[in-house]
Amino acid sequence: MDSTFRRTLQRAGLALFAAVSLTLSGCSSVIYKVAGDSTAVFGQDVMMPYLMTTNDTGIACIAGESMTPLMLSFSKYSSNIDQLAVLTHMVGGTCADQQAQEAHLEYLRFANNQHIAAAQDARIRAKRFHALAAKRQYKGYLALVSSFGEIGDECPTFASKQDQFVWILGTATALQAVLSDTLGGLEAGVPKDIAPKAMRAAACLDTQEGNRLWWGLPKAIRSVLWTVLPGATPEGRDPWKEMNKAAKIGEQEGVRMAQALMAIGANNASKTELVKDTIRAHAHSLKNIASSREYNLVDRMSTDMITAISDRLWTEAVGHRTPHGQLGTFWDDKSDEIELDIDIDDL
Repeated sequence: MDSTFRRTLQRAGLALFAAVSLTLSGCSSVIYKVAGDSTAVFGQDVMMPYLMTTNDTGIACIAGESMTPLMLSFSKYSSNIDQLAVLTHMVGGTCADQQAQEAHLEYLRFANNQHIAAAQDARIRAKRFHALAAKRQYKGYLALVSSFGEIGDECPTFASKQDQFVWILGTATALQAVLSDTLGGLEAGVPKDIAPKAMRAAACLDTQEGNRLWWGLPKAIRSVLWTVLPGATPEGRDPWKEMNKAAKIGEQEGVRMAQALMAIGANNASKTELVKDTIRAHAHSLKNIASSREYNLVDRMSTDMITAISDRLWTEAVGHRTPHGQLGTFWDDKSDEIELDIDIDDL
């Protein structure tokens, strides 16, 4: 075989290889596009609605943290994945926040016992987890912006109930990102202007119908931010009364997230008695009003947030978290209202 013919075959082979590669590459893109769109539909229409009906936040955390990389890997091929990303990053941020709360309780116990090095280590871990929560929550905010455009400028046209659901939870996640970053020493670099944007975004659903549909959360987000942002409170409005209205709506709807935000706001404002009253109201409500079946997980997350604040108050006062089954009670209640003795069988 002469050299000219050999070179011709080589060139033909290279051309064929290139053509096959391009064809397969094109097919892969089509396949991934279909897979991405299917993943978005499955995640938003099947997985998330099911997850919202559960009351196991631990399972939700595992699902959120493990499935987020897989499901969001299709974002390169599908723009429909953004709304799912809002929800998965929200759940992931909540998981990191829970770990931060546990580390903070350790810090309080070690500090009370003068274990300085251990206390410092626990405080460092708490800040790291808060920073991680902020990073995840900020990603949730960015996904919200990618889906709807920048929040706080104009109210979007909501095409469905699902759009409203993602919008209000994404707005709450944006608020949490700012709070978590503050507790994490500003390591995540969450822009502070997100807070007023979240306040204006919540106003899009702060209507009678919007608050009834979304458990008073639009009103709660706005009123909490009124207590944080100087000059934000409209004339003639009392943010604490508005928060209480929002909490009442959430109670009746069986999703008590507004109540949790009220406890957080009161705690940040050092209104300890209001914090206690809110925790008592939450515990009473749990006994008398069933959780929403459709949004059971959100209600359970609210209770976790309330319990974390209660645990902090208890640990600061007596060195241990809220006794099991006694959420809504406090160490300084009357002796006939609370039992502080430890059953030897518990040890």
